[in-house]
Amino acid sequence: MEELKNTQFSSAEDAASPLPHKELVGEKNIVIFELYDAVEKGDVVNFVDVLGKECAARKVPLSDIFDQVTGAGDSLLHVAADFRSEQIAELISCHFPELLTRRNVTGDTPLHVAVRSKNSSIVKLILSQYAIEKSKHDGLKDKEITRETNEYGNTPLHEAVYSDHFGVVEEILHADEPVAHYLTKSRSSPLFLSVMSSDVKILDLLLQIPFPADQPLPQCFGNSPLHAALRERNPDLIREILGKREELIYFER
Repeated sequence: MEELKNTQFSSAEDAASPLPHKELVGEKNIVIFELYDAVEKGDVVNFVDVLGKECAARKVPLSDIFDQVTGAGDSLLHVAADFRSEQIAELISCHFPELLTRRNVTGDTPLHVAVRSKNSSIVKLILSQYAIEKSKHDGLKDKEITRETNEYGNTPLHEAVYSDHFGVVEEILHADEPVAHYLTKSRSSPLFLSVMSSDVKILDLLLQIPFPADQPLPQCFGNSPLHAALRERNPDLIREILGKREELIYFER
């Protein structure tokens, strides 16, 4: 990858024209099938080989290849996260960390996609790599990748609760506990959504997160998990919630 990144071409005039079958998403070229296929199969050796051939054929720098997206606007890191291709995801995020915050057409970052793929290893990888980037750039100091929202207002934690995967929820909370209190556009907190989950462990984990001390409780959340449990008419969950966080009884809609 380093060798490919350092490959220089003599001039822009040498660059090959886009192939006739290439379409655009905005101003970005659609990723070629061979690259997509290599990522899907998780074949890191073939992936790097295809990258080299594509750079040579088009006479463009490697960064141009990684500017390609799918029809849905997914970068190659999105694709690697979706197909659970861990080695390729690691390779991409290390060499092209700017893709960590790249969004597709629905506003999903690669972390959103990794969460929905239920792969805690890639989630951890993305979080770790982003932490490294934050340490290098002052501009990222106050920006958390865990708090990025898609077009529905969902953070990766909301998506993790929807996906009903305890390990992924745990990884996100380990990186950023306060994101547990973020609301979707429909004013739903992860706690509220967790009641709909079949995994009581997720609810218990979220109940352990401290509430913000500097805000009145009714202003911190949308519907609380107690509201959800009452709506579901689930006495076991009601007892579970009140047994651990009785202050939730004071939450308002």
